[in-house]
Amino acid sequence: MEQSVKGNLLAAIRHVLRPLCRIAIRNGIGFNELSAALQSALVHGARTELTADGTREPSDEEVGLMTGMTAQHVHGVRGIEAKTFAAPNYSWAASEVLAGWHSDVLYLGPYGLVLDIPIVPEASTRGIETRSFESLVRKYAGAGVSAEIVLDALVRSGAVQKLGNGIVRCVDRTYIAERLSPENIQVFAEAVHNVIGTMAVNLKRTTRGDGLLQRVVFADYGLSEENLSKFNLFIRKSGEKFIDEVDTWFAKHSNKEMQGPIKTGVGLYHYVENDSDREEYLKSMQGEGSNDAR
Repeated sequence: MEQSVKGNLLAAIRHVLRPLCRIAIRNGIGFNELSAALQSALVHGARTELTADGTREPSDEEVGLMTGMTAQHVHGVRGIEAKTFAAPNYSWAASEVLAGWHSDVLYLGPYGLVLDIPIVPEASTRGIETRSFESLVRKYAGAGVSAEIVLDALVRSGAVQKLGNGIVRCVDRTYIAERLSPENIQVFAEAVHNVIGTMAVNLKRTTRGDGLLQRVVFADYGLSEENLSKFNLFIRKSGEKFIDEVDTWFAKHSNKEMQGPIKTGVGLYHYVENDSDREEYLKSMQGEGSNDAR
């Protein structure tokens, strides 16, 4: 039973990490940096668990025993947030490819207009450089960079279009991975952290009514594109009304005259399920009845 719980929890963690990893990849964060962040979070989580009683600071050996690391490894994790690691930076690669496309005479037509090019070389002639997207990536981003990943990134950003028959067109000379401001990143981090924190509390509850409020409703038979737009308008209107009511309640109970040490609040989010992620998660679940969970 214990192994089943551990296996299911690991499957759940992988499921949670999938959208986070997609955001990381789109912004040039690779394995080494993610691994360092995970190690730091793991050590911090162990220290928090070991200091729950507030008696003393745990040793590196104690943290190592809880996390499966050596004491030396735990010690090395301190300050790891400040480190950077060499990894394929596809944001940089995408920018370099666009710059080459707009400046290399092989890829320019009359009046300096960029040419539509095939994704793969149409023919390979020894000693002659062939015009293709793969050749462009190899020349300006390096042989170790995946042309497929760079192309996907450029298409998602809107800088490149696929015309069909294996031909691509450049429509913008600037690559912007995602328009992420520090403020948006902070809002994202706090929202995800708070949602997972609520779930962590509720995983341990033993009786109905314990824990924190957690309610989910969903369309049993899905929605059409038209009704999704209608639902989006409906939930924005009714959600704003509810949030205003909560804000009014807080204004009466959390002010200069009535202060408290507990930081709390309510968040609302509208989700659209990723079918492939969910299917992969359900396949990885262990134990009977996991496919019926919703």
